[in-house]
Amino acid sequence: MFVEFSAAAGTCEIGCWLEPAAESRGLITAACRMLLSYAFEERNLHRAEWRCRADNVRSSAVADRLGMTLEGVLREAWKVGDVFHDKQVWSILAGEFTPFSPTNNDDRR
Repeated sequence: MFVEFSAAAGTCEIGCWLEPAAESRGLITAACRMLLSYAFEERNLHRAEWRCRADNVRSSAVADRLGMTLEGVLREAWKVGDVFHDKQVWSILAGEFTPFSPTNNDDRR
């Protein structure tokens, strides 16, 4: 989904949740690649971000598969209940994005 989307600013943030039974099938990477294609190719956005808890290895792996760059970690920036967690900020620019194609097999890594 688009967590934030600003055509005027040329930026968006994407994010996702997945039913555990559907994990490890490449669905999130493929769906996010489609969102990025829409943002960059149809709406001419310049930058997309991905934010996740630093301890969420699977989410970080999706950002990496999408070709995003880890820009930094916001220390204890995400409060869940009474616990503060570090938040990673990833991004990709329009010129860095590689659209999905049927021959692109990196979506199942």
